[in-house]
Amino acid sequence: MADLLFGPAGVPLSAKERSTESGIQRVAELGLGCMELEFVRGVKMSERSALAIGQLAREKGVALSAHAPYFMNFNAQ
Repeated sequence: MADLLFGPAGVPLSAKERSTESGIQRVAELGLGCMELEFVRGVKMSERSALAIGQLAREKGVALSAHAPYFMNFNAQ
């Protein structure tokens, strides 16, 4: 059976900066296992940023999940 992970929805308020990278770092410092990326008003992240964030999360042992809008336009630029 998989472990049960706990973590915040979004960047923790105690993070040094309001960035995803800083949030992942803070989650790891707090000993939490995951963090939800909040894409409430659309997904605004470049592919390059997504790859870097994924790499950082793997290095820190932080699982990521995403909260996205119910409707997404996959044709948008």
